[in-house]
Amino acid sequence: MPQHPFSRRLPESVNRVISRFPLPVQDFLHDMISAERSNQTIVNYAYDFDLFLTYLKEHDISFEGVTAHDIKRFFRYVENGYERKLNLTTSHIDPRTGEKTERKIQRTHYRENTHSGKARKRASLRSLYRYLQKNNYIAHDPMREYEDTSLKQSRRSRAPVFLTAEEAKRLIGAVTDYYGQNETDRRYRKELASRDRAIMLVLLNTGMRVSELVHLNRYSLQSTNGTVHVTVIGKGNQERVLKLNRTAKEALENYFPDREKLVRTTGEEALFVNRFGHRISRKAVYEIVKKYVQVAKLPPKAARISPHKLRHTLATLLLKNGENLRVVQEILGHSSIKTTEIYTHVINTEKDQALDHLDQLF
Repeated sequence: MPQHPFSRRLPESVNRVISRFPLPVQDFLHDMISAERSNQTIVNYAYDFDLFLTYLKEHDISFEGVTAHDIKRFFRYVENGYERKLNLTTSHIDPRTGEKTERKIQRTHYRENTHSGKARKRASLRSLYRYLQKNNYIAHDPMREYEDTSLKQSRRSRAPVFLTAEEAKRLIGAVTDYYGQNETDRRYRKELASRDRAIMLVLLNTGMRVSELVHLNRYSLQSTNGTVHVTVIGKGNQERVLKLNRTAKEALENYFPDREKLVRTTGEEALFVNRFGHRISRKAVYEIVKKYVQVAKLPPKAARISPHKLRHTLATLLLKNGENLRVVQEILGHSSIKTTEIYTHVINTEKDQALDHLDQLF
């Protein structure tokens, strides 16, 4: 009798991973689906839980008996990167007999554990154990105990990394510079130049998340009397509508004819597509931004810019220009204004520095 997938919303590979989880963990993920959390969030949590549960199994620790010390050792274990083992099934068809055979193989991939990756793993386990205690699966929360005693909790929050207006202009200019230098390259394609420029300007001028950008479709744009709005589906399937300013609008208008060439044979509905005419991936957008950051030769701090930090850039520039905090919250799609307030810390620091400069005048 075939096993039903955990959720038809999720990829088959993720369903297979979740099917191995203890029932309380599966219950938590079911509740996330019922709460209409995004597929990407659920997939990320599932992979974080798989990493954690694999660690417990390899170290002979029962899931029911996890302590704060076990969690501390897990985070140390993945601190500088970790190996992820993937169990795959490959198929082979004999060209002479037509007989199909399947073979199970295991591949090992090494993954770096970035700052954002570490934060997400903590958030994943924090949410899981809070749920387990609230629903009486466990008597006490080892994750909360770990965080209460963790030295990391006492450190100050890191200020967001962002570009200055001048650095942002250099980053956009890098698209033109890169393709201008590579027109003789056989891999050069004009349609990718217009696409990359449109991606950068839409990210910088709307502050949308990468996950929101890659899920945009052609019909996500509505034009009325020359004004273009984009409908963005954010976290928790919350919808917000943003106006595209002239710069972003013109970049998209330049991209549209090239997009039509890319999707001629695929009929893809996605707004941004790859060279093969299919929906662009989050990883591809990350690589695009990374490439132009290198071409632009930005200062060391700015060189750490990623797609999400272009979102930080918009928020910081808006607040520097005196925009209302609530308005910035709406533009970014933050559910809590406390998330938006982190950008005011940057502005306040710069104000303090400006006043300190007066010491040199008197």
